[in-house]
Amino acid sequence: MLTYISNDYLTSRNGIYYFQRRVPKDVRTHYKSHAITCSLKTRSRKMALRAASALSLQLDEYWMNLRVSQLTSIHCKILKQTPDQSLSGLTLLDAKGLYRKLKGKGKPDSFIAATERNCEYVIQALGNKDLMAYQLADGGVFRDWLIEKGLASSSVKRIFSTIRAIFNLAIAEHGLDMTSPFANVYFPEFDDVKERQSATGLDITLIQSSCRELNDEMRWLLALISDTGMRLAEAAGLALDDMVLDSKIPHINLKPNDCRRLKTKQSVRKIPLVGAALWAAQQIKAEFDGVYAFPRYTKGGRCNANSASAGLNKWLKQCASESITVHSYRHGFRDRLRAVQCPSDIVDALGGWSTSSVGESYGLGYKLDVLNEWMNKLVLNTKG
Repeated sequence: MLTYISNDYLTSRNGIYYFQRRVPKDVRTHYKSHAITCSLKTRSRKMALRAASALSLQLDEYWMNLRVSQLTSIHCKILKQTPDQSLSGLTLLDAKGLYRKLKGKGKPDSFIAATERNCEYVIQALGNKDLMAYQLADGGVFRDWLIEKGLASSSVKRIFSTIRAIFNLAIAEHGLDMTSPFANVYFPEFDDVKERQSATGLDITLIQSSCRELNDEMRWLLALISDTGMRLAEAAGLALDDMVLDSKIPHINLKPNDCRRLKTKQSVRKIPLVGAALWAAQQIKAEFDGVYAFPRYTKGGRCNANSASAGLNKWLKQCASESITVHSYRHGFRDRLRAVQCPSDIVDALGGWSTSSVGESYGLGYKLDVLNEWMNKLVLNTKG
């Protein structure tokens, strides 16, 4: 049985029937036009009526659903006028934005990247919810999700550290009456921590020899690190003026600059230039006359230490012991100072490590000639 369709719904052009129907006023906001017109692709009036009947019924049903949706939306708006006292009105993404705004000033790109990545992990595992909608059990659920993802326990703990900080800051700033679900999560002991490999005397000697042979910017950077113990970013972001060669004791005057900050206050220091590091500094000074010592890694007003790390580690895999990385030379630097029985406070001063006591942080620190004496012992012992 056919449903009666008004002739107004049918038109004919060149013998082909078309369906045409006006859109009701109350649902016109969902359409660009006030009428729906489409070809029924038939010359048979009987077939056109049948097709128009089916199409008209579908439109009636669709428009009814739109009307119900509109009513539901209005109802929800009315309900929202009375806020739910059990929620904070602050989602995880809101809290992340607050954290970046208050804590992110002057921080490196890695801080922003870690914040974004770690919050995205929470959203993937638990969703982006109102802070007070997260349950206390969610902390354990998130921990297990990260472990199942294959992350090392050290990485899981770092992620939790970021998320705890985001929650704690939001709770304090907005005076929320809640306990962070990430605050007291238990972490089982895993035997998955890999010890960082320290560069041995043989590794250092072989690599420094190769650096002299290749004699290019990448090798100057590695040679500089090998006999100063600097962090990769510290060395890659050096300004040319930081390398003082016209002094009685050639040295590096390590300090922050517009291209990169330093990790800690103790990182600001003077390091005598000896051995391969002195050779590298001389090559750099002779080659470049700009602002930075390594223009290859200091473009666009920032230091790209990740690029330097990738390139150098790739090369080290080909010519150094297994598991040796650029950071191994910083570990090796401390071992080499121990080997010549260098006092621990001088070791900390040369490497920019935090001192072990409050008293050691008083005063102006060691003079350059004292530091130079121990650096020369370090080089001589490695060669011997």
